[in-house]
Amino acid sequence: MASLDAPLIGIVGWSGAGKTTLIERLLANFVARGLKVATIKHAHHALRPGDNRADGARHARAGAFQVMVIGPQQWEIAGVLQDAPPPGLDEAAACLGHADLILVEGFKSAALPKIEVRRAGTSPERPLADGDPHIVAIASDHPVATSGPAVFALDDVEAIAAFIAKRMGLSGPHDHLRSE
Repeated sequence: MASLDAPLIGIVGWSGAGKTTLIERLLANFVARGLKVATIKHAHHALRPGDNRADGARHARAGAFQVMVIGPQQWEIAGVLQDAPPPGLDEAAACLGHADLILVEGFKSAALPKIEVRRAGTSPERPLADGDPHIVAIASDHPVATSGPAVFALDDVEAIAAFIAKRMGLSGPHDHLRSE
């Protein structure tokens, strides 16, 4: 069954901000609560051979039941390089099988709800939320002044997971994920 109905939420930020680490922690949190979570990772470079250190491998070790990595000219699913042009985000989601949630790493310009990750000293470029109405929250390791998106401490994975669950309408057997 395709994941077309599974909600997607993006985790975006500049290089070195901690996107993959946050996804690993969110995966562990959601999987421990009985959710079936897939991931899609955007890479700006050619995919490297499976060395078990790449971000896709990190997603799988953290509990993603299905992982897709999309590079500029190639893509892989479950660590297997595919012999076809890289799919768009909607097509990629449809390839993942049934999921309760799909976490998307990267794809800064995608029109989907996103959480911006910020880390002091690693984001020399402009904050993404300033120009992106799709950013619904910021996870930061330093104080953030904003009247816009919700702001969470980067290490408060429980609160970020509860926000995602509520925002994505995860309910039924996972009602305990809903925030008050």
